[in-house]
Parts: sequence; C-alpha cells; structure tokens
Amino acid sequence: MEETVANSAENMIKINDIYKDLSFYLSENIELASYGFMGLFIFWLIIKSSYKNRLAIKDLKQAVIKNLHEPLTLHPVIDESLCMGCGDCTVVCPEGGSVLQLINHKAVLIKAAKCVGHGLCENACPVDAIDLVFGTKQRGMDIPRITSDYETNVAGLYIAGELGGMGLISNAVKQGQHAAEHALNNLKDDSDTDIDLFIVGAGPSGIAASLAAKKMKKSFVCIDQNTMGGAVYNFPRQKIVMVQPIVLPFEGAMKFKNNVVSKEELLEQWEKLVSKHKLKIREKEAFKGVSGQNGHFVVTTSKKTYTAKKVLLAMGVRGSPRKLGLPNEDMAKVAYNLIDPEQYQGKNVAIVGGGNAAVEAAQYLAKKQYKNKVTLIVRGDEDSGLKRCAEDNKVLLFKCVEQGNVQILYTSSVKGIEKRELLLKIGDTEKKINNDFIFVFAGAEMPHKFLMSLGIEIEKKYGSKLKAS
Repeated sequence: MEETVANSAENMIKINDIYKDLSFYLSENIELASYGFMGLFIFWLIIKSSYKNRLAIKDLKQAVIKNLHEPLTLHPVIDESLCMGCGDCTVVCPEGGSVLQLINHKAVLIKAAKCVGHGLCENACPVDAIDLVFGTKQRGMDIPRITSDYETNVAGLYIAGELGGMGLISNAVKQGQHAAEHALNNLKDDSDTDIDLFIVGAGPSGIAASLAAKKMKKSFVCIDQNTMGGAVYNFPRQKIVMVQPIVLPFEGAMKFKNNVVSKEELLEQWEKLVSKHKLKIREKEAFKGVSGQNGHFVVTTSKKTYTAKKVLLAMGVRGSPRKLGLPNEDMAKVAYNLIDPEQYQGKNVAIVGGGNAAVEAAQYLAKKQYKNKVTLIVRGDEDSGLKRCAEDNKVLLFKCVEQGNVQILYTSSVKGIEKRELLLKIGDTEKKINNDFIFVFAGAEMPHKFLMSLGIEIEKKYGSKLKAS
C-alpha cells in the first residue's frame, strides 16, 4: 500500500516537473507559440471560408437551374470593385442568407427571385457598394417616373409605396413620410385651397404621411376606398406582416414583442394612432381623379370635390388584382383575397398562384378543423412553379401535402369557371374538378393607364438605381 502511494507521489512529481518545463518553454518562446496558435486559427478560417464558398457556388448553380437568379422586383446590385467582402449585407438580409452570399470574398445575389427589396443590405454596406435597382439590363420594369423625393413629373403630385414599384410596409412608411415632408416643405402660399395635402390611401404610406402632416401642423385629408389599413386589412387573419420595427412621426420606433407583428396587432396600433392624433381618415371614399398642378389641384372623389396644394397617391395596387380573363369570373365564388378562412369549411377550394399569398392561403384553408379539399393550381413546373414563394412557406405547404390536406397541380391553369366545377388544363390534358370557391392570387396590375390619364409618365427601368432622380 505504501509502495503504491509512493509511486503515485513520484508520478505526480514527474508530471509537475513536466508542467514546469512546458511552462518555462512557453514563457521563453511565447512569441513562437502565439504564432503557432494564430497559424492554426487562420488555417481553420481558410478551411471554413472555402467550405462556405463552395456551398455558395453550388447554391448559385442551383438557382440558375431553377430560374431563381433573375430578380422580379426591386433588388440589390453589387459593385465588385468596391465590395470588401465584409458580409454585413448577408447578415442583415431578412431572407436568412438565401438571397445574398459571399463568393470569392465578394457579395453575390444568389436567389434574386426571392428578394423583395427590403433595402437593409444597401444600408448596411460600409463602403456603398450596393445600390437598389428596378429591372435588369435584359428585362425592364415599368414604373411611374418619380424623383428621389417621390414627386412625379407632374409638379406637386407624389407617389409613395407599392404604386411606385416598392413593396413592404417598412418601405411604404418611409416613403409616405418623406414624400409628405418634402411636399409640405415646398408649399406655395399664394394659392387658396381647402387643404395643404390630399392623401389617397390609408395604408402604411397614407398613415405615415398623415402623421407627418399633423406634426408639421399642416391641413390634410386622407381617404380610402375601403377601410383604414389599406392592403393590410385584406390580409388573412393572424398573418405575420412585419418582422422589423417601423419609425413613425410623433411615435418614433414602433416596437412589438419579438418584432413579429400580426395583421391584427398592426391594425390595432394604427387605430390607436389615428384616434390619439385625431387624424382625418375618410373611409369608403374612392379617388376618381385629379387635375391641375403647381400649387392648386382639384381632386374628385366618390363623395365630393376638394382643392389641395399637394397630392400624394399612396393607394397601392392591390385594388387592381390581375384577373384570369375568363367568362363567369364575376361569379360570387371567385375572390382575390382571403380574409377569414373560417368562412370556408367542408368545401372544394381551388387556389391559383405560386407566390406567398397563394401558398399562405392554401395553408390557412387546409387546416384540419376546416375539412376543406384544397387544390393549388400552379402554372410552372416543380422547379419553377413556386420560385416566388419563401422557403419557410414552401416547407409548411409541403407538410400540408404530406398530410393529404393540399394537392398541388403543376403546369396547370384554369380554362373555365362553372357553378360547381372548374375546367383545368394540366400539361397537355384537360380535366374538370369539383369546386365551390376559387381564389386567384396572380399578382396585381399597375394602374398605368389611370396614372397616365393624370399626366404621370411611365418609364421602363433597365437596372435603374432607386436613388436616382
């Protein structure tokens, strides 16, 4: 026993001596050791970077194969000569790294079709290597001609939000506020009008513009052909509409719990703001037209005529849904938005479209408690049919398919609408399916003819910068 203890003690002494020798060596050669550790760390970074680089190249190749590399709306363009490869743009992108990635230490737009023009990447770039642009060199995009202050070619007439080619609530809020402030800071006092600013549309842009006018103590009226909230009001119940705070006049940053905001939460906050600041929001009043310029506009609505020094069009485009152009499309069974899924239970429901709105509608209507039979009609094939849909939405959709609650018909389209049936073309064949309701989510048509009737010029953008005037 004593011998065992002695041996253990001897071993401990030896280990301690070795530790002392090692400590002495490191203290005498600390610079060499630090270089060694630094070398290992750099080597690890190189391996990691190389691996991520290969993945990004693979993702880009897959995006090209699936036709996801072509942008569909406002998107970033990266100047490689300026890009320093810091990766800040890839971090702030709300699409979770699927849109922007680094390849060979340069930011690259990978899945351009998934980009919805948040603009966070442009703001995050420390060297101004990113510009947001409309259209591409190959495919132009028709949008109203506006300056960087959102004023059209008709002096005193402004456009903000979705009507100007940009989606997203955060973008609409910024534009509405900026346009209102610019308009009201450039008033001419020599004209006698009912109000200073007439605002068309009580959605995000219209509410932000109304708050800006109120803060500047200027007279204004805001109308909406439907209800306060604009397009948001027509979203499905409990739909998540924002994932980042917005900044409003008077209120500053509107922060919500976890920065995840549902339709109901946002509308509730807007209603409180309208009441708190006594904003003049006139619902169920449709905009009919405007004439004049340079300090005096005559605005006609469904209820009366106004005179205003400045006019802001913030009405969006959802009031002009793209239709199928088929006989019987005016039947009560045909709709272009889904507000309350609970209204549809035990029905044969068809949904046309492969974007987020269509896929989300399919998820809502396919809930087990509703007992609906949901058919998603997608024009493209399995690779391209859902290219405009976010990845998380596709995951949820495919889960519904696995559970047998949704059927997806690729390379298909509606050819006929009947009282209890739909005639579909699926590939090269035609087929009739039972149908009680059909929801069409084929996008919206820009009201270009109407805008041109107001004197607003429409121009085709081929990779034109957003900031350009």
